[in-house]
Amino acid sequence: MLFNVYYLNFSKVYEIKMMLSNIIKTDETIETNQGDTVDAELQAKMGIKFLKLFNAEVGSDIKSGSYDSQKVLESFKVTMTKSLILNEVIEKCAIISTGFNGITEGQLVRVDNVSLSLENEMELRTVKMFSNGSFKGMRLPEAGGLDINNLFNSMFKDYSYKLKGELIDSDEKLLIKIPLTFESEFENLYNVDDLFIGNVSLIGIYKGKIKIDGLKNSFEFFQELGYSSELDSDNEVHNSQYSAPTVVKLKSEDDGVDYNYIDLLAIVQVIQSSSSETDVKHKKTRQ
Repeated sequence: MLFNVYYLNFSKVYEIKMMLSNIIKTDETIETNQGDTVDAELQAKMGIKFLKLFNAEVGSDIKSGSYDSQKVLESFKVTMTKSLILNEVIEKCAIISTGFNGITEGQLVRVDNVSLSLENEMELRTVKMFSNGSFKGMRLPEAGGLDINNLFNSMFKDYSYKLKGELIDSDEKLLIKIPLTFESEFENLYNVDDLFIGNVSLIGIYKGKIKIDGLKNSFEFFQELGYSSELDSDNEVHNSQYSAPTVVKLKSEDDGVDYNYIDLLAIVQVIQSSSSETDVKHKKTRQ
């Protein structure tokens, strides 16, 4: 299968590949023997039984040139890439295109034709602003010189993109999350917005059904904690110009839908090549 990689959790994929097979191919040698013998040609033309009628002296003359051969060694270097390791895992996946009937928890799956959307976009853009070092060097004197940038970085260690997926021609919905890093989360210079163009395939481990508000992290915890503290101080007199604190919610948080959760290994785009299309046509013709 040909595919282009958008996102890859390589550490997870590598561990699973090692459980399937801990042998990685590094090189390959092909040995070719080329030989033309007089004995072989004569036997082919005249027949073995006819040759046996000759005496031993004639036979030895015939075989005198029978051991001329040429040995050719061709060496190939096999480069093991992330895609090749991922492909070995994909080959063990159950393919899902319309629904999750018959799929059990813990099963490796490949979900095709998935349309993705970002659930925590407003919150994510804010987090990105903090995580890119915008507040680097800023300190709070009233908190003993606390470094704001380090505080936010520790809060965002378990932060993630929360993505909702819908299967084409199906009512099934699913959830995935991609951990946010301070470098690059995606492969081949892609970004999160590239995932929303067209449909993609998801490779992962099926984890059953959950509600969308089941995806919690430290940032949301402290956000809700701050909201609760504000509510507890409502008995104090506040100036009317200040608005009530709000907690940013996910787009579909109150929909009450049970989502199929996929522990994500990779997001890929399946590539349709001309050779694969030809193979499919041949298979249909044979049927």
